[in-house]
Amino acid sequence: MQDEYQVLESAIKQAGQRAQTIRQSGLSVTTKGRQDFVSQADIAVEDELKQVIRSLFPEDGFLGEESGLIQSVDANTSGVWVIDPIDGTTNYVQGMDYWCVSVAYVKNNEIQVGFVYAPDRDEFFMAKKGQGAYLNGAQLAIHDPEKGQAIIGLGRSNRRPVQEYCDLILMLDTQNVEYRRFGAGALMLAHVSSGLVHGYFESHLNSWDALAGLLLIKESGGQVTDFLNNDGLLSGNPVWAASPQLWENLNKLLFLV
Repeated sequence: MQDEYQVLESAIKQAGQRAQTIRQSGLSVTTKGRQDFVSQADIAVEDELKQVIRSLFPEDGFLGEESGLIQSVDANTSGVWVIDPIDGTTNYVQGMDYWCVSVAYVKNNEIQVGFVYAPDRDEFFMAKKGQGAYLNGAQLAIHDPEKGQAIIGLGRSNRRPVQEYCDLILMLDTQNVEYRRFGAGALMLAHVSSGLVHGYFESHLNSWDALAGLLLIKESGGQVTDFLNNDGLLSGNPVWAASPQLWENLNKLLFLV
């Protein structure tokens, strides 16, 4: 299995670098919805990774943002690989560096493996259940911020009312908590595990954006919501993940907004 994961890691890096090359040569972009774009790079990266995963793990299923769910022969005993080929497509299209490839593996209703690769930033995150989380080979450990120094990442879901997001910002202001919104939930979750921000909240996130980052945070010592509860794999769920004390301090307040 270790050899297969090494091959997959190389494939993720190659796919991310291919996305860079495609962007440099010119993009064709279509719109799926408000601030929701898809480029030929999204499709090319997903297809490339799907082929590699099928060759390495033929018994498993596949869930991709662009291609949807492809079940395995025996969906009851095998796992599912969950992929966002480019999270932060708007940033990617605009030439910003804040985008990533996200790959996770789910089996027995638990996240087993997670990879997040941000090519423009040269950041490769990986985590395996019970084996820690790593950034470019260095093990990660989450620490709580000093009092008054907390910064959390936010996502804005178009599947929730905008007033809800405005109320959230007002609540954070009353709690003296700073916030940032960078437009790529998978990468912001990964950056919680590395300490760039201390937490991440979004009122609804899809599984391909959430799973790899949630495992990174859990394996680096953080606290996370149970995303896979209530069919989160296919339907998505709210996400709240943070350093342990910050998670406890804000948990009830975030879900009252």
